[in-house]
Amino acid sequence: MYIARIRIQNYRCFEDLSIEFQPGVNVIIGENNAGKSAVLRALGLVFDHRRRQRIELHDFYLGLADASNPPAVAVFVTLRSSLRDTLDDRGLVQPWLIKDDPPWEAQLTYRFFLPEEEIGRFRADARVAGTDEDYWRIVRQYLPKYVSHIYGGEPSALNRADPDDLSKFDYQFLDAIRDVEAELFMGSNPLLKTLLRQVLDLDVRDEDERAGRQRQFSGLSAELVDQLLTRIDSRTLFNLVEETGASDGGRPVLGGGLGETDLISALRLLVEKNGFQLPAINNGLGYNNLIYISLKLASLDLATSKRQQGPNAVLFPMLLIEEPEAHLHPALQYKLLKYLKQRIEATPGGSANPNSSRQVFITTHSTHVTAATELDSIICMSTSDGTGVHVSYPGMVFPDDEEGRKSKKYVERYLDATKSNMLFARAVILVEGLAELLLLPCMAEYLKSPLERHHVAVVSVGGSTFKHFLPLFGVGIPSERVAYALHRRVACVLDGDPARKSKQDSARYKACLPYQLDIEPAAYDYAALSGTVQNLERMCKGNSNVKVRHGVKTFEYDLAELNACSILLSPFCCSCSEDVSHIHEGEIPCCDITKRLSAKLRRDTGLLKDMEAIAQPLARRTAEFATYYLLAVEDVKGEHAFDLERHLRGKLIENSGHDNIFRVPDYIKDAILWACGTTEERGLGE
Repeated sequence: MYIARIRIQNYRCFEDLSIEFQPGVNVIIGENNAGKSAVLRALGLVFDHRRRQRIELHDFYLGLADASNPPAVAVFVTLRSSLRDTLDDRGLVQPWLIKDDPPWEAQLTYRFFLPEEEIGRFRADARVAGTDEDYWRIVRQYLPKYVSHIYGGEPSALNRADPDDLSKFDYQFLDAIRDVEAELFMGSNPLLKTLLRQVLDLDVRDEDERAGRQRQFSGLSAELVDQLLTRIDSRTLFNLVEETGASDGGRPVLGGGLGETDLISALRLLVEKNGFQLPAINNGLGYNNLIYISLKLASLDLATSKRQQGPNAVLFPMLLIEEPEAHLHPALQYKLLKYLKQRIEATPGGSANPNSSRQVFITTHSTHVTAATELDSIICMSTSDGTGVHVSYPGMVFPDDEEGRKSKKYVERYLDATKSNMLFARAVILVEGLAELLLLPCMAEYLKSPLERHHVAVVSVGGSTFKHFLPLFGVGIPSERVAYALHRRVACVLDGDPARKSKQDSARYKACLPYQLDIEPAAYDYAALSGTVQNLERMCKGNSNVKVRHGVKTFEYDLAELNACSILLSPFCCSCSEDVSHIHEGEIPCCDITKRLSAKLRRDTGLLKDMEAIAQPLARRTAEFATYYLLAVEDVKGEHAFDLERHLRGKLIENSGHDNIFRVPDYIKDAILWACGTTEERGLGE
């Protein structure tokens, strides 16, 4: 069985929210204050029987509409059967069943409420509350009278769950602000000390052998104490006892013994490396975190061992971790997630204790963690649309057909740490290549709409693969799956990529330049936009949260046509870059410079005739510059974009407070301002 659903009412940031879980590992992500930690703590209200937390005033949902009644917290947890269930599972939840047909479901309900006999007095006091502050002051006064109960089965039946049955669930919670050293080594019941006691004589099954070991230890410890006593000069220690008269009440002597627990407390955790042993407190924080997590997992194994615990063995252990990435290198984050997944998926037949791993719940801000996690295990929480907390399930958006399975498989395969950023951001700009990925954040600075201020991620997905990622945002999927999609503003930025094909044969469309469109209609068929753009526009039609913006030709061509000046030149696109220093910004490089940009390409392309069809000389010179600029950077787009980005940022600083010579193409501007949620006026003038 597994925890399939939790519904939380009036707790912290949740008025009424339901979340679906998967068997095994569940990774909860989202922006700060979206409620990730509150979900884990709500599970603790039901299952943490060791440290049953009491609701405080700040734990109530503060947006309650009905001020005439006392606030109450409710948490409903649904347990569902799975293929790995045992007879013990069914026996445990039998009194809590709400659905008997496979897969069966059972429910536990936690309620924190003011008893009925106090409600009348509360309402009388609340009627005179003039403000929200007065109302919550009254709630604080009544808080000591609140009670909490856990019920099993249908909530309306109010059948109290048996505490012995609840104790079969083991809730192990590792919060984000954890002092690993203190929890491992110090305190009244440190983890290491507890585990050492549990693994003592773990290899012994015969009780007589265990008793023999204990007698042997007692004999050895007695010898050790006797040897120590012979080294102590008790005469000097107690020589004044008789003179002060203290001996009248009895003569003091030294004695005692060493128990196993005493020596266990004396043991210290060391880390051995390269032949040296160092105290664990001198170890790195990241590795100590991993040691701590591994010992927590070991404690789950021991808690579920019937041989160790007998009838007190835990049946359903769960591990809850806030930010496992704390102090961990990305490679270690990946390794930890991989192990947790393997641990959960271990088949009962291949494990001596199949109950040692049931479910793991993780909250994280790490793209490395999500990159190591399957889509089905990811739960996204967001408040970015202003309508409260919204829960999304990236793995559930894809239709269960051939195309849907293909897209899901593609996304899972290529959702690396870079692309996983789209799951965390409030808005996303999807682009085709590296140049756009590098330059769009800089262009946003020119528009005075910095992407980091608006939590916008730029993600490169490749031209033909937009269709695989867009279902995550509700595009191209059945209406019943839209509720699972991410609530994000999404801008898709593509090249226009005009093309033409000869009418004389059945050749495929070939790329052409904008000024070549429609100049020879008798010889060519033309397409002003690529099939990718057209298909994407059809796919996104009707989706208010997704905008498609495209250029005229390519990103580089459109930049050069709008900024036909030396600001775009770099050593990677112009071997004579030292010769362009005399050109004033804003001035189109002269024909001589244009020739030197790409003299050989100019001879080979034969584009002069088509350029001559452009009537206006300035437009012709601009098109000429854009053409040769495009051809010059064709094989060095990445290197050139790195250099250009650094150059543009330098110019941005130089011209701070003044109009900048660099202009952002309209389709890029529209995409950035849309994703940032700003108007064009604000973007250009704030």
